[in-house]
Amino acid sequence: MTHRQHKAPQDTAAGRRAWRCLSACLLVGTLLLPSPSGLAAEFTLGDALQRALANQALVQQAERVVAEKAALHRAAHADLLPSLSLAAGSIWTQTRNGRPLFVAANGAREVIGQIQLNIPLYAPQAYALQTLAHNQLAVARYQERQARLLVAAQVTAAYYRLALWNNELSVWREALGAAQELLTATRKSYQAGSRSRLDLTQARLTVTGARAGLDQAMPEAAAARRVLALQTDYPSGGLPELVPISPPAGGLPEETVLTTRAAQAQPLLQVAEGEIQAARTLLHYHQAARLPVVGAMGAYGVDTGTVPQSRELGWQAALTLQMPIFGFGRNRDRIAAAQEHLAAVEAGKQALLLQVQSRIAADYGAAQAADNALRNDRTMAQEAQAVYEMTRKGYLAGALSALALQQAENNWVQARLKLAGAAIRARLARAQLALDSGVLPESEEQS
Repeated sequence: MTHRQHKAPQDTAAGRRAWRCLSACLLVGTLLLPSPSGLAAEFTLGDALQRALANQALVQQAERVVAEKAALHRAAHADLLPSLSLAAGSIWTQTRNGRPLFVAANGAREVIGQIQLNIPLYAPQAYALQTLAHNQLAVARYQERQARLLVAAQVTAAYYRLALWNNELSVWREALGAAQELLTATRKSYQAGSRSRLDLTQARLTVTGARAGLDQAMPEAAAARRVLALQTDYPSGGLPELVPISPPAGGLPEETVLTTRAAQAQPLLQVAEGEIQAARTLLHYHQAARLPVVGAMGAYGVDTGTVPQSRELGWQAALTLQMPIFGFGRNRDRIAAAQEHLAAVEAGKQALLLQVQSRIAADYGAAQAADNALRNDRTMAQEAQAVYEMTRKGYLAGALSALALQQAENNWVQARLKLAGAAIRARLARAQLALDSGVLPESEEQS
């Protein structure tokens, strides 16, 4: 922050108005109170999250993956249902000197033309594939929630960054306006001979310092505004003004509450649990390869291979059994690989749970520190204001120097800026805790 120096103008009517303007703007310029209804539309964090989740391609991609897995799940379920098909063909026997080299069934020609109904009676691998498709659909839904949470984290950070720079802009704009009024009043007093050139130089320095702070904050605020506009799919010039940010109300929830909530709602852990279920189903699928497959078939039509002496349409029924006997260890190795994969994903979930709990512990400490900083900065801002007002009175009475007044005024402004940052950081810390536990952060009007 740029340090500013100025001396108060003579206690004239213009001087008193300038000092009152400076006091008022610095008191309300940093932490703004909610505006009355009926003014311009205000953009809350909830509005930003709702718009981003509806428009960001990352969420749309996750939704398409869910739709894909849902279609595959329906297809896997259909594999367990009866199927109707048409079988048609004609086979001729090759002969040499009237002697057949290969005989199709019992004649020189075999004709097939049937409508067939196939019914799976016992197909353990097909059952496992259906369950696997169901688990993969669940994983895709959890991944969609994870994508929404990732987008929410990005938008929340962008929202509060813009809010912070908006607060700083407000401070510097108000300070610049008050400093310019003070410079005008000091110039008049200098021309009247009641103020020294040093007073006039310090008043000019105050204007220069406020303008420098404003020039530094403006491009940062513009960049933060562009980032939030991109995140929420707004044109940069069409982004509404943010709702004024106030300090969070109420205390922090218990850390154990956040940990329990994360175990139930954190999409990262839900994805890991879904992958465990999918790995367990994959193991069952490979184990089912050792089991028999039983099916039934009903057909209507003609098949000279089975009824060689008749060309009339007729019914057929069949019951089939397929039983694996020996596969050179293929199934054994696949089962072993599936068991290792299941153990790996189970260990991965435990490692992820530890990571989530560690993140909550770290962010909980950061939130407590942010609350303490907010409380201390509020006290320091109040004390800095009291010191400033007493110093101003002493300066106007001729008991204190301009340097003492400049130092008190600078400390007061810096304390207000620090308080503004502390309020934003306290809200951002609570939003991060909500994201850590797997839920969307609350808007300003909700907390």
